[in-house]
Amino acid sequence: MNKTILFFLLIIFCIAPVVAQEPNSRRFVNSVYLLDEFIKRQDKFVDYLDTSSYDGTPYFKPNYSLGNVYEGQKLIANNVAMRYNVVADEIEIKESLTTPIEEAKPLTKSPDIFVKIGKDIFVFAPYKGGIEGGGYFQVLYEGKRIDVFKKIQKKFTPSKPARTSITRPIKAKFTDKATYYLVSENGKFYELPSSRNKKLKVFGNNEEVIAQYVKKHNLDLNIEEDLIKTIQYFNSVKNIEL
Repeated sequence: MNKTILFFLLIIFCIAPVVAQEPNSRRFVNSVYLLDEFIKRQDKFVDYLDTSSYDGTPYFKPNYSLGNVYEGQKLIANNVAMRYNVVADEIEIKESLTTPIEEAKPLTKSPDIFVKIGKDIFVFAPYKGGIEGGGYFQVLYEGKRIDVFKKIQKKFTPSKPARTSITRPIKAKFTDKATYYLVSENGKFYELPSSRNKKLKVFGNNEEVIAQYVKKHNLDLNIEEDLIKTIQYFNSVKNIEL
């Protein structure tokens, strides 16, 4: 590993325990950034600041909102301004809502750190034990045995120039896409297929029990609220597990 990178990593990990003792937003925002401080606003060759040049948004919500940052169960920063950059898969953070956007930085990616932006909770899950390849998930529901996570993605369609003098150019577009996961107590992820019927297969030996509940209550597992109701029921039934 490059000695310079190692040096800065050691600084970050040395600072973090001190910051955790006092939820001071200024000290926090200045200490837990990624080493690469460039926010990937130009990933798709679109100026994210020029919102009139594209439809949709590369963000979960385009505007910054106040939220809290936690390390485990400990509050380490409160009322800092954040938003989730879905395309870059980064939490952008700045000291306050009035802080210039140029001063925003990406939050350090760590499975020990999660954020609450308004009512929305985002956690970082590593991939095969490492940060590389991991990503942020929105926590939709936390249960005794099974949680429901949502992986938010954006499909990007590039802009197209007008083909003739009588046609209009087509703006670039970001389209929402989501994948849902059931997460067990031991942290195992079960990806839910897009098909309603195939979703039931994830429940294994309990497929019939869940299918009867879904049918009785006229639920659609492709609807987020109905999926959560189904998992709430699953968690309430004794002696069944994934």
